[in-house]
Amino acid sequence: MGTLAWLTLALGLLAAYPAVRFAARGWRFRAGATVRIVILGQVVGLVFILAWCLFAPRPDLGGIGWFAIALASLAIPLALGDALQSAGGLRVLSIALTAVTALAGVAAGALTVAPTLATATVAGKAVPVTEQTLTNGAQLTVRIPPTASGFSARDAHLFVPPGWLRDPSSTRPVVEMMMGQPGNPTLGATLDALHGLGAERLDDAPFVLVVDQLGNVKANPPCSDTSAGKLDTYLSKDVPAWIRGNLPASSDRADWAIAGYSHGGECAAFLGAKHPDVWANVVSISGPDKPGEHRPNYTRDTYYGGSLPAFEATWPKNILASTTYPEKMTGIFIAGALDTHFRPQVEATATAAENAGWKVTYWAVPDATHTQTLEPGLKTAYNQLIGGWVTSGAVPAQADRFLCSPDQDARACGLTQAAAVAGTVAMADLSVLAVFLGAQLLLFFRRGRRLRVDAV
Repeated sequence: MGTLAWLTLALGLLAAYPAVRFAARGWRFRAGATVRIVILGQVVGLVFILAWCLFAPRPDLGGIGWFAIALASLAIPLALGDALQSAGGLRVLSIALTAVTALAGVAAGALTVAPTLATATVAGKAVPVTEQTLTNGAQLTVRIPPTASGFSARDAHLFVPPGWLRDPSSTRPVVEMMMGQPGNPTLGATLDALHGLGAERLDDAPFVLVVDQLGNVKANPPCSDTSAGKLDTYLSKDVPAWIRGNLPASSDRADWAIAGYSHGGECAAFLGAKHPDVWANVVSISGPDKPGEHRPNYTRDTYYGGSLPAFEATWPKNILASTTYPEKMTGIFIAGALDTHFRPQVEATATAAENAGWKVTYWAVPDATHTQTLEPGLKTAYNQLIGGWVTSGAVPAQADRFLCSPDQDARACGLTQAAAVAGTVAMADLSVLAVFLGAQLLLFFRRGRRLRVDAV
């Protein structure tokens, strides 16, 4: 049981003593003062719940805690009424009980309303919580400043998962993704893959930031720091720094992944192998085994000053062979079974990662060419990553949106919860009143019968 549940239980137990005394007084029609206080307290409690649900940013996150506030609006007036109608030593006891009940009520109320103040703000932008975003997530275009690298990158595109929008006070894993060449840093393939996994996986998805590692659609630079730009610095320092400063992302490296397709796949393997302190998970889909693999001599001469050792030092398999990985590394390598050019290169990198001690998954997508591998490759990779993060707890359990459908917006959900609380309170009050009146009527008729018998 959580803290709120324990406080709710405590409120119920604390209300028991004044409730018994209230019932005893009510039976003798001497509980008028307490009745007035209780009615006032419940009205105040229900008005507070309704007003909060109308104006708080996220009233849907109050959940079952609204019932705790309703219970407090009953328990505190009961205790206060008993204190006012008691005398002597019992009054001292009742005052002490009222103070403890009030403290428990205030604590339960604070725990209930705290999540409702959360706002879905990412990278300084407020994300609307609507039926659409709660179902499909949100997409944002963001500018990542090249503070350390000076690299002239195009805008990145960010996917905000719907599950996080339901609980914006939580953190999520994050994937830094790169597309191929020629290409653009767009979310299309990622969204197709995540939606293809179904609503549950979509809810549990990480933040996905698709970044630009090319500079323009026709460029084909290596992902190391070269005369074409400090891409390594941009991708391993500028982008992670932006993520830490702008996203509610987990700080655990186990919850960070670097991923890419084709040119981006080689970059992901290179960056993951070189920077294990940043990423614990690497996804390479149809990635070459070296930068500029189709023109190695040109790449060597153009970007590495003609130095073969400098060029070979950036090949993922060489970095893997010369690096020790004391912490767990996971590599997911995928190629098309029909991709006779890149599949052997992906297999070579996967083998080097396995030899370096990584936990490696390799899959040759049946009947798939180079381009046909992208979507099934992403689906497989995201499914494996998300499954691991759910198991580890990096993806938290869904927030308690009590009584609400998954796509119901925050305001409507909060008002649904408030209506349920009001209805429950009304039913409980009417039930108590019915029992009391029924008992009184029964006594009245029994007394009348006795009087008639005595008269005879």
